[in-house]
Amino acid sequence: MTSNTKTLAAAVSLLIIASLAAALGAGIASSRLAPTTVAVLDIDRLSAEMDEFKVPSEEFQAKQNTRREDLRAIQARITSIAEELELIPDDDQDARINKLTDQVRLDSEFKALQQMYQQASDLEQAQLFKRMFDRIEAGAEQIAQRDGIDIVLVDDRVFVLSETNRAAQSAALESKKILFANDTVDITDELLTMLNNEFNAGK
Repeated sequence: MTSNTKTLAAAVSLLIIASLAAALGAGIASSRLAPTTVAVLDIDRLSAEMDEFKVPSEEFQAKQNTRREDLRAIQARITSIAEELELIPDDDQDARINKLTDQVRLDSEFKALQQMYQQASDLEQAQLFKRMFDRIEAGAEQIAQRDGIDIVLVDDRVFVLSETNRAAQSAALESKKILFANDTVDITDELLTMLNNEFNAGK
């Protein structure tokens, strides 16, 4: 191999090595600088406007109304007994004891029923919201995978700090995740449309 050939070969080798190094460096820099794509969604609005849960929500509210009426009826009876008790002479001990017994019984019935209704309400509400959340979470993942979104956050921009209560401020800041987000990263409308279309198509 002549001197010129050796020189040319060495130059080509150096050029290849330099090109590989540049490409590798560019790849590393690109991976380091690749921005994280973030979106936000309003979970309260979604849970309120999803067609799939309008009927279940109305049924839950109807149950709540019935339960409140039941409790009001017992309260009315307790009030009536208290008024009747006022009319019984103090020397009519038997009548007063009977009326007081009715009052205590109804008061115990009211408290037991109130507790039972509250437990049932809490359970039903939790189960309903869990179903809503699962649908929202699955839909958000579907959009994220389709559009190359890395992170989807629950939009807490609507939560406003108290102006007078420091403890409330601290509690809010502990849970608050978003200080600012451009409205262009809000996928609430898109997700709501997708979920409602899927539900209505499956009816």
